[in-house]
Amino acid sequence: MQKSQISLGLMSGTSGDGVDASIVRTNGINEYELIKDKYFEYDLKIYKDIHNLKEKIHKIEHLEKYKDEIEILERNITIFHAEIIKQMSISENTIIGFHGQTIYHNPEEKISRQLGNARLLNQLINKNIVFNFRKNDILNGGQGAPLTPVFHHLISFQSKIKLPVCFLNIGGISNITIIKDTENLSELISKDIGPG
Repeated sequence: MQKSQISLGLMSGTSGDGVDASIVRTNGINEYELIKDKYFEYDLKIYKDIHNLKEKIHKIEHLEKYKDEIEILERNITIFHAEIIKQMSISENTIIGFHGQTIYHNPEEKISRQLGNARLLNQLINKNIVFNFRKNDILNGGQGAPLTPVFHHLISFQSKIKLPVCFLNIGGISNITIIKDTENLSELISKDIGPG
């Protein structure tokens, strides 16, 4: 039996309007319990800066061209996340999952750039940070959302959902997870399917 761990996940989507924060207890395999869920809206300056920058970045070269603006916004987003963590009143051993705010995403080019500085966040809150979820998935042919299908798999197992099942996640970009067998993760299919 796997030991349960409490984690705080921080997620901001394509809409760039704020951060969802969820505290969960899980053994990472077949048990999941939601402890607390809260939404934190970005202040108007961060919101405008995200969307103004997204309007400028259409190809990989733009990441270098607008490097200074990206770094300033990344710092502000990181500080915003640090304030969220303080408000969530987590225990000492809680692991923090830090996604950041997507500013450019192109799996075909093997790149996804999230704004969020994990080292700075660690300095600000002095807690363990897990970050850069997308990189390894994209480098191995995925589309950069490795946690969603794992979570869907856990839900189907814990809830004893009759298989096969398809989960549809409608966000700024919609994606699906198809689960044919809860015992065989190689039967897990997950991909983006278009705008939400």
